[in-house]
Amino acid sequence: MSEEHAKEICTWEYDGEYSVYNLSDWETVVRNNWDLAVREKRESNFLSVIQDKELIAYGVITNVSDTVILGIGIKPSLCGKGLGKDIMMLLIEEGKVRFPQTPIGLEVRTFNKRAIKCYEKIGFKIKKRYRRDTPTVKKAEFYYMEYSEVH
Repeated sequence: MSEEHAKEICTWEYDGEYSVYNLSDWETVVRNNWDLAVREKRESNFLSVIQDKELIAYGVITNVSDTVILGIGIKPSLCGKGLGKDIMMLLIEEGKVRFPQTPIGLEVRTFNKRAIKCYEKIGFKIKKRYRRDTPTVKKAEFYYMEYSEVH
């Protein structure tokens, strides 16, 4: 992912309960040295999803404790239009290439029924529920979901 795309993602604004997914402005991201601002991490862990020369989404692939953890962000104006499945399948395939034979998982906020439904359709199953602090919400509730090709 380029710095230009990272800056653009920082301008995306989600509405309502989805506003928890809004990122800080670029200057704050840089000042806090978050992964998106660190060139080496951005270029190795983040992927831009481009369609017709437009940034429509991004993905994150990291290896944490011998598990490939995927993350996804879709341009707010395109959310709910069925793009999530195809983008997640791209991330799953890339995760398999980068980390063969490694379990694939993700975390999703428990309120995000739209995303959970999408993930379940492609083979993710809820494995646990937990709370953790995020930059915007104390004790936010999440599901950890794991991918299985047989579903």
